Amino acid sequence: MKLLTGLALSAALLAGCADTDKGTEAEMTAAPEVAQIPTQNWSVIEYMWCDKGADFNPENYAKLTAAWNAINDADATPAAGAFTVMPKVETELYDGMWATMWASEEDRDAGWLEWGEKHAEAFGAEFDNTMVCNPDKRFLFQTSQVTAPTQIWSAEQFEVSYNFCSFKEGKTVEDGAVAQASFADWIAEQRALGRGNNYMSFVYQPMFDPSTTEGSVDNYQFVRADYWASAEEKSADMAAWMADGNAAREQSDAIYQCQRFDFDLYPIKVAGL
Repeated sequence: MKLLTGLALSAALLAGCADTDKGTEAEMTAAPEVAQIPTQNWSVIEYMWCDKGADFNPENYAKLTAAWNAINDADATPAAGAFTVMPKVETELYDGMWATMWASEEDRDAGWLEWGEKHAEAFGAEFDNTMVCNPDKRFLFQTSQVTAPTQIWSAEQFEVSYNFCSFKEGKTVEDGAVAQASFADWIAEQRALGRGNNYMSFVYQPMFDPSTTEGSVDNYQFVRADYWASAEEKSADMAAWMADGNAAREQSDAIYQCQRFDFDLYPIKVAGL
């Protein structure tokens, strides 16, 4: 918990790592409209690897997510929110990931128990040809929102970067707190210039040992999740962040080493609705 608290103060920095992904267009275009400022009402988030089925298409995917929402809304322990992410660079590990936000780890456990007892068999029989998710590849994180957007989001697709980070040798959360102060000043300056208003960030602390888990990345301390309401806003924010002479970025680069992966995000259930 001390690490997460320190990271929440220190690690909400725009993605300035060298490893960037360029990618392909995602097919999941059918998603509910979003018309609210996303704020955190959950404490854990779980990502599950998924693959497209033989009958995958936007229409069938929309039917699947509508059916899941109907089930979830009626459950005794509903999720706080859910979305899918599609990698901009294809990987052999999965076609995409299903992310579910929960108010607590206890709610997550109760939700999975209810799903297995009441819904899993029938849901799979109806939708496995559309999309199949692997319950053995679930990754749970404790979360903390650090930067909230200042404007209302309204779109069917968003941008997200996941940065798998560790402190460089000799660096501590105290060093990160200094970097966060510089970042806070920088983001305030950017918002005064009309940039960064639809940016939000989270710190995810793995509730498992990444070094012993066969995930897409191992040997990291935390994940920095950066979200934007559009590709255009992400591009503008990133260009400003990477500009020569940005002391906040240079300070971050001296403290953290990160590996970055870019995704398209499609809402399923908007947290708080």
